[in-house]
Amino acid sequence: MLRTYAKIVGILLFFVGLVGFANLIKTVLPTDLFHMAVGILFTYLGFLQRDVEVVRKVVGGMGVLLLVVKGAVILTPLLWGGAPLHGPIEITCLVVGLLSVLAARYSRDGASPRQGIK
Repeated sequence: MLRTYAKIVGILLFFVGLVGFANLIKTVLPTDLFHMAVGILFTYLGFLQRDVEVVRKVVGGMGVLLLVVKGAVILTPLLWGGAPLHGPIEITCLVVGLLSVLAARYSRDGASPRQGIK
């Protein structure tokens, strides 16, 4: 289940970055590159990585990274007296970050806790 989640999120984030890079939505180049890089990493985890514990740790870590980075992007304008930035891409990445942390924590992929008990 966690690898399927990584596949879906990876493809979604890569295409968000690609659409921004093609100027179909209004974004800046560093944002597009960030989304494509995170999408490629998630896609690698979903399609090529076989160790579920590695997938779990990286998905959780990337979820925290997305929460911190996008939280900072949204809240930084408040420092200069502006309104918080709340575009659809920022909100989507916040949701993906939160879901990634939850998926890494509560997904039932891999060995069950009772498997080692005999």
